Amino acid sequence: MVRYVLPLASLLLTFLATMACLRFLFSRQGLFWIVPLVLSLLLDVNNLIPLVSPAGVAVFSSRMTEFFLLALSFFWYLMVITFHYALKRKVDRNRFRSDMIKNYTEARFLEKNERRAFSKRSRRRRRQAVNSYVTPDESSFHGYDLDAFDC
Repeated sequence: MVRYVLPLASLLLTFLATMACLRFLFSRQGLFWIVPLVLSLLLDVNNLIPLVSPAGVAVFSSRMTEFFLLALSFFWYLMVITFHYALKRKVDRNRFRSDMIKNYTEARFLEKNERRAFSKRSRRRRRQAVNSYVTPDESSFHGYDLDAFDC
């Protein structure tokens, strides 16, 4: 049971590195994480071999190689985290794309507000036009005063 502690620890560290690479693959800097993901997967397989191989099979495994794999796994995980913070600090976001998206959403918001105000104004004008229409009565018409035009 004790002989599985170091390979399990190294497998855990490389698995953490693999999951970190997989998570960072779907970030803004995703293309940078393809090679570290492949290397992490290879290290996972390398650290999994001593755990799944039967004890009778002649696999070259000594305490020194297990310590070496643990140290390699630890430094690889450290490299992945360091690479992540270096990329996070150096690779900026795409300002043109984010500004374009921001301007588009702002234009849609303003258009919606203007459309609402226009429809409110047009409804009020329509209502005023309908309410201001009066049919003339013949009783209120007294004829034209044409006396001012006589010469």
